[in-house]
Amino acid sequence: MDLETAICNVLRVSGPGINPNTRLIGDLGAGSIEFFDLSCDLKKIAGAEVDFTKLFRQKYAHSDGAPLDVTLQEVVDYLKAQAGLQEPLTIVIQ
Repeated sequence: MDLETAICNVLRVSGPGINPNTRLIGDLGAGSIEFFDLSCDLKKIAGAEVDFTKLFRQKYAHSDGAPLDVTLQEVVDYLKAQAGLQEPLTIVIQ
């Protein structure tokens, strides 16, 4: 299972509209249950957990008061940082 498949399964969306700039809340309608399910699936895929609370707090600290949302690329970057990887993850978003 890759990142795109996990997102499609959890959020019940089709793959062609998903790209690195896709926003989890604004574009895909993710809520707290979906973030939990996605975190569990991503841990299985990448071997690193996505703490969405921490990710949103980091983003809030650097926001200008705009509504918070995360893109798929930000999730991939977070996973990469959590895993301590220097090279790109084998997770592909098309």
